[in-house]
Amino acid sequence: MSGFRKLPTWWLREGQGMKRFKGGGEAGTSIAALKCLLAITLESDVENREARISYSALMDLTGLSRPMIARGVKRLEGEGIVEVRRSGHVNVYRIGFSVGDAKWAKVPRARVKKALVDIPNKGEAALAALKIYIELLSMRWNDTREVNVSYDNLRDRVGVQRHRIRPGLDILFSRVLIHVKQVEEEAYLVPGQARNVYSIAGDLRMPS
Repeated sequence: MSGFRKLPTWWLREGQGMKRFKGGGEAGTSIAALKCLLAITLESDVENREARISYSALMDLTGLSRPMIARGVKRLEGEGIVEVRRSGHVNVYRIGFSVGDAKWAKVPRARVKKALVDIPNKGEAALAALKIYIELLSMRWNDTREVNVSYDNLRDRVGVQRHRIRPGLDILFSRVLIHVKQVEEEAYLVPGQARNVYSIAGDLRMPS
């Protein structure tokens, strides 16, 4: 099926937001959680946000091992982002929502499905890539593919060190998840305020 899937984004605006997914010794679990969240989103029903999916299917979508799937899902449950109804071989995952914050991001299903398994399962660059990608999806306005944002703004939103931004973006560029449309030269602006224009790649039409 083509088109987009819905990812509720209330959790990005509550508590620590994306910063709750930490690097260092927690990087592997954080990567697993964000990969699982995207995989569940890809398989979810657009209306009820539920996905019926097996561990084997999650492993195929993410490239994660079974133990890392378990750790990632547990982390999402602990944060209240995903609810799980366990039922033998196939579980039902439901992405949570907030009554007071119904905003959601469009996730281009086919493009992310192709790229997700190819994103590394460890390392600060991979974690930065996943955090930046989800944040860019949430920042995009419905009438455009483009997001205009500075490195420093991205750093503050996702909670990674500034020098991790470029390696994370390189992963997204190489997997054709985003394109860079414009780069402003920092030398002509206030330090830290150069703004790039990123374009979200993939099919953002209604699901078919």
